[in-house]
Amino acid sequence: MQYYNEEKMKTVRERLEQEILRWPDVTTKKMYGCPCYKHKDKLFAFLVTDGVVLTKADEHDKQRLSKEFEIRPFQASTRTMKGWPQIPVNETSDIQKIIPFIQNSYTHSKTAVKK
Repeated sequence: MQYYNEEKMKTVRERLEQEILRWPDVTTKKMYGCPCYKHKDKLFAFLVTDGVVLTKADEHDKQRLSKEFEIRPFQASTRTMKGWPQIPVNETSDIQKIIPFIQNSYTHSKTAVKK
């Protein structure tokens, strides 16, 4: 199953990465063909075709997201990742409205890192 189409999402990926890759200790890696964003070793977001998935969103952000976007849980083949909201995004999306939620997921990943 293909989760990510670079041809369709290139512009979105580039726009997001202009912001995300400036944050301290952020690295990017492809996993299952998807561009993934980590703080050190903790995954906090990744792109799929037509969306961005947050892996460290808290309940408050999930509620806020559901009011602003038509989010749904990320579907990995037959498995539904209920704790990972997928935000619809395309070339016409207001990336600046999505960045704060990605940044919160990033912040939560930082607190999850053991020292």
